Amino acid sequence: MAKHTNYEVEDFLLNESFIEWVLNDSEKEATFWNAWITAHPDCLPAVNIAKKILIALHVKPARRLTENEIDSIIGQLQQKNRHHHNDIHKIKGSSKINIPVFALKLAAILLVGIAIGYIFLKQRNTSLPNTNTASTASYIKRMVNNTRGTLLVKLDDGSSVILKPGAQINYPAKFNGKSRDVSLNGEAFFEIHKDAAHPFFVHCGDWVTRVVGTSFTINTSNRTKEFKVVVNTGKVLVYTDNINNLKILPIKDKQLAAKPIYITPNEELIYNTTRKSLVKETLMTPLLLSANLSRALFTFHETPLYKVIANIKRAYNVNIIYNEKQMGGCPLTASLGDEHLLEKLDLICKALDAHYYINEGQIVIQGAGCNSK
Repeated sequence: MAKHTNYEVEDFLLNESFIEWVLNDSEKEATFWNAWITAHPDCLPAVNIAKKILIALHVKPARRLTENEIDSIIGQLQQKNRHHHNDIHKIKGSSKINIPVFALKLAAILLVGIAIGYIFLKQRNTSLPNTNTASTASYIKRMVNNTRGTLLVKLDDGSSVILKPGAQINYPAKFNGKSRDVSLNGEAFFEIHKDAAHPFFVHCGDWVTRVVGTSFTINTSNRTKEFKVVVNTGKVLVYTDNINNLKILPIKDKQLAAKPIYITPNEELIYNTTRKSLVKETLMTPLLLSANLSRALFTFHETPLYKVIANIKRAYNVNIIYNEKQMGGCPLTASLGDEHLLEKLDLICKALDAHYYINEGQIVIQGAGCNSK
């Protein structure tokens, strides 16, 4: 295992996720950083100093720093930390370094750069841990579902993820590069915006699921010791990066796992670590969001909105908040079976002169209602 004692104060000061955790008390970021600090206790002194600097000197920006100024500031930080790297655990109690003075003279300027010139800072490689090593994005978000219901996550490319209770996903704030990569632990339903030039990858331990534009469910369950992929529409490609880590599979299963496995609508792939089995099979009952059933479920003719919302909740298991008394009776005529959830919401809101947004994983629809004029 690689050692993590080489992370320095400036590395944390230049990390957007760390700043969000310290300054905005972000619960999502706190989950990651508390776990990371527990795993890397040697970095705690540097973490504490960075936190003190951020908290003590959270000032409003005065101007944009130039790139040369930023380089100079970072150089000073690097030189300061190199001098004290070997005894960083003594920094807090050292009489040679006055942390507030260090902060006032150096970090205040840095924070101006962070707040105003962050476009420069984000381009630097800080060597901090990445919550999703497969992504080329500079800032990784994390959503953890600690509720008893589902949470909806809207990705930068227009794709959506519905997290089941206990699930967590790491994803870029903005997709950069040739592929779109996320990592998942737990169960989630995906509807992926089609973009053939930028394939979408879901990383789950040793397993990778590749898609272009489709809908499917992935479940990596610690309770049942299973990895499962179920496809609603389109086609996905599942493969493993390291077949040797899949324990001892029977020969026929190992041959199956040794090459990419295609899964089509109403099919599922299950790898069970307890039984040492890998199975691909067709479902006995078609999924509710498979193409044919979805078209029937989401074809409406003068249908009141409350029934439309009920069908969406039934199919996607999401929570939708709206004023039923004001909007529930508004009629809707539409065929939405081929659209993803977010596209359905866009079209419904357009028809009703309303709008929606996502708040803490819940869908909120706001509008004046059909009888307002």
